[in-house]
Amino acid sequence: MRKIDFKRHFQRADSGVRKKVFLIALLPAGIAWGYLFYLCLAIGFAISKYCGGRKDGSPGRVRSVIIPWRRYELHLHHWILFSLAGAISVASGFFLVRPELFYGFISGLAFQGIYCYGDWHRIVKRKSKIGLSTSISRSC
Repeated sequence: MRKIDFKRHFQRADSGVRKKVFLIALLPAGIAWGYLFYLCLAIGFAISKYCGGRKDGSPGRVRSVIIPWRRYELHLHHWILFSLAGAISVASGFFLVRPELFYGFISGLAFQGIYCYGDWHRIVKRKSKIGLSTSISRSC
């Protein structure tokens, strides 16, 4: 009888499902705000891709926000920070330029972090003995 590796199976399935769910979630915003939302989403995605690391765990042009806490590290991914900023902006009605431009740009920054990295869900990591955290390598 063949043994099924469920962890590996769900990791592969999670990648495709995660991308589809996030893309579907962006449809209502694009319908409400129009093509400028998607244009700014693409610009935000490109800027985030340029500033981020090439693969999971590699340093990018902009440093990650990592808060040490006892034997752990709290990694505030850019998708968390921009999702939070976007949610607060929508709730308070704040935007710097036209709403479709501002929210599209913020969404693009958050979208790239979830879409391109396999470790997007790893927020709390245990520090290794060397002082470096380990992660799985994968590029977008």
